[in-house]
Amino acid sequence: MKKIVYIASALVLILTGCTEEYDLNDRGLSVEELPAYVAFDSPGTNVNPGPVDVTEDEGTLELNVEVPTGTLSTVTVNYSFSGTAVFGTDFIVDGATSAGGTLDIALPDSPAVDGRPINDDIVVELLPDDTADGDKTLIVTLDSASNAEGALEVGRGGTDFLKSITVNILDID
Repeated sequence: MKKIVYIASALVLILTGCTEEYDLNDRGLSVEELPAYVAFDSPGTNVNPGPVDVTEDEGTLELNVEVPTGTLSTVTVNYSFSGTAVFGTDFIVDGATSAGGTLDIALPDSPAVDGRPINDDIVVELLPDDTADGDKTLIVTLDSASNAEGALEVGRGGTDFLKSITVNILDID
């Protein structure tokens, strides 16, 4: 009989102890929902990847842009070019101009098998020029993004992290 009383007492303590709500604010913690955003992909937690070094004869370079917070519709990303590389002479991007271009990141037909977020590439075609004109720098910057729901932030979590990427185009002539 003594064992039944102990077991019953233990159950009462367990059940009454579980009714307390866990409040993050009481423990000095807070949770902030990240805004929907687009950013250049970077492995792991790296927020400032170093420059990408390529030679002018490497063909194409894929700069991956991702939507890690998800989306319910196609995301349109506007990007711009800067640096010393000349559009049409050192590189081209299909559908872009010397100022920049637009990338539409469509929803996939099925979930990603690799677990990666929704993403697509800005494909930069490097142009060899047979001229010894030195190394060039291409900076691609994500300027704005939107989908059917409205504007999205640019850069990881709406910050400047992963908002631009530098490509060093090494002269081989």
